[in-house]
Amino acid sequence: MRRILPGMSADILPEIRVRHSCRSYLPTPVPRDAVQRILDAGCLSPSGANQQPWHMLVVGSPEHKRAIREVCEQADRRFHDNASPEIREWLTTHGITTEKPFLTDAPNLILMFYNPKAPYGLHSVWIAVGYMLLQATREGLASLPYTPSGVSVRTLVGVPPRFQLTAILPIGFPREGVAQPRKPTGETQSWSRYGRSQDSGS
Repeated sequence: MRRILPGMSADILPEIRVRHSCRSYLPTPVPRDAVQRILDAGCLSPSGANQQPWHMLVVGSPEHKRAIREVCEQADRRFHDNASPEIREWLTTHGITTEKPFLTDAPNLILMFYNPKAPYGLHSVWIAVGYMLLQATREGLASLPYTPSGVSVRTLVGVPPRFQLTAILPIGFPREGVAQPRKPTGETQSWSRYGRSQDSGS
């Protein structure tokens, strides 16, 4: 029998199914308590050796967002310039450019830092990101796990040197609402042995 805690839904799959990465946001302000619940969801996620090696920093100032966007776009231009022809072709095919307007369009950015010296630090912070994305969806908000390459924003936001930036989560009400197609489960799931379906038995 499934044990459901008081006040909890029996199924989180609805949030998982409708969640999608969003790159275009409405200027509508995001309630502060909604952002706080997103942060809390991340802080309650499991972590290696329970070290909780993250620090989540909320940025809402237009000036700070512009500065962060400029640094990220500079880094992305370097990445694109140095990418292999195969990677460049892939980026072009998928419409990925060095322009990152969502970093200034979204009302809030959550900068995800972690301590790389903590055990399983990077694994842990990405579990936290997953929790936060689902909570954002439950709040009726959208996000995008953006991973800037080789970016340091410590001096912009005063983060101690022991922390490293791993992702930026824009948070806002979505202007777009198109979910990306998912692979058939037969391509990504197996039971007991690779390539064996659930119907094949254990």
